[in-house]
Amino acid sequence: MNIQEYISSGIVESYVLGLASAEERAEFETNCIAYPEVRTAREAFELLLEKQAMESAVAPPAALKQKIFDNLSTVGEEKKVIAEQTPLRTMNWLKIAAAACFILLAGSLWWNMSLKNENRKLQALQEKIETLQAQLDSSSSHFAQMKADAEAIQKSSIKMAKMDGTANSPQSFATVYWDTTSHDVYLLVNNLPKPASEHQYQLWALLDGKPIDMGVLEISEKPLQLYRMKNAQAAQAFAITLEKKGGSPTPSMDKMYVIGKL
Repeated sequence: MNIQEYISSGIVESYVLGLASAEERAEFETNCIAYPEVRTAREAFELLLEKQAMESAVAPPAALKQKIFDNLSTVGEEKKVIAEQTPLRTMNWLKIAAAACFILLAGSLWWNMSLKNENRKLQALQEKIETLQAQLDSSSSHFAQMKADAEAIQKSSIKMAKMDGTANSPQSFATVYWDTTSHDVYLLVNNLPKPASEHQYQLWALLDGKPIDMGVLEISEKPLQLYRMKNAQAAQAFAITLEKKGGSPTPSMDKMYVIGKL
């Protein structure tokens, strides 16, 4: 059990003020025995209540004592008895005032505890809203990027190369979109097995039988992810090989996964 969280939950105040249920009181008393920190927190709160009650007590006027003595010197025995009863009445009023202060303090503490609980609920709700907002922003950004990608590969200057799987991975499939005007290259991974952590896929442009490095890529968990690769001034075909992480200056032809012509 996290002792500090337990103490901060308001159980100490509920117990001392008599607001705790029978089950909560039994558990609290057990914890007071088992954990010195809980007992210390209870004693500290009890002292705080006592201190605030004393500070809130109404003291009798300073002139009252002198007035009583003056009356004693000028009245008879009957008046003396009445004067002797005055401090008792004053003490009764002090007790009533102290009790009223205690009730007000207890009500204030109960209100503060309720407000604290509501604030915690509000904070949890606010955090949930912020999380949902972040997810919404991320989704909106992703959809905006997908829209921009779709517009980019639908230009009239785009040529497409469908790359089918080789004997290494017959089920693999990917598509290259090459802009003949801007020379931008976009790669859509339709189906490629996820490589081991020490390997990466690398795209190659093939021109007159010579491979040209087009960059490596990290397979994304997002579906239909379009990758922006290096520009290609000219190309006749494209292929993807599996290389060591970071890429290779030359392709490993025995690890070619897909290939396709423009």
